[in-house]
Amino acid sequence: MTGKRGAESLLIPGVATASTDSELCAHWLAVVHQVARETESRVLGQPTAPGPARNYYEIRVQLGDSDVIRLLLNVPTALVAAADDRAPGELATAFRPVPRGDLFRHAGLRVAEPSELERPLTHSQTRALSPAERQDIAYHRPDRVGDVVFNWFD
Repeated sequence: MTGKRGAESLLIPGVATASTDSELCAHWLAVVHQVARETESRVLGQPTAPGPARNYYEIRVQLGDSDVIRLLLNVPTALVAAADDRAPGELATAFRPVPRGDLFRHAGLRVAEPSELERPLTHSQTRALSPAERQDIAYHRPDRVGDVVFNWFD
C-alpha cells in the first residue's frame, strides 16, 4: 500500500485500543509456528496479551541463528507486523518485513509493510479515530503510524 491512503486505512476507530480475542490469537499463533517451521526459526516463549502499556499481542521469534524479532497482532484490524526486539524500557523500535507474510495473508490476516508503519503520523490521519484515541495520541505524541497501531498507551 502506498501514499497517504495506506496510513489512513490502518487508522480506523478502535485500532489504538487494547483488545483481546482468544480465537484470533490462536489462529495467528498457529501461523507464527508454521512460519517458524518453514524458516528454521524458533518461537521464544508464549505470546503476551494486550494489557496495560500494550494494545497488541506479541511473541518473540529467533530467525535462524541470528536476529530476534517480535511478531505483533493488532486485534481490531487483524493486522500482523514485525519489529526489532527491544531493550527493556524502549518503547519504539524499527518495523521489519513480516517473515513469510504470504502465510499470514493466506490465513486471512492482513500484513503491514514497514513503510506503512514507519510513515510519520499527521493530525489529518487521526480524524477517523475515536475521541479517546485522539486524546491518547495528543498525550503520548507518537511519531509514526505504527506507534498508534502498536502502542504503549495507558
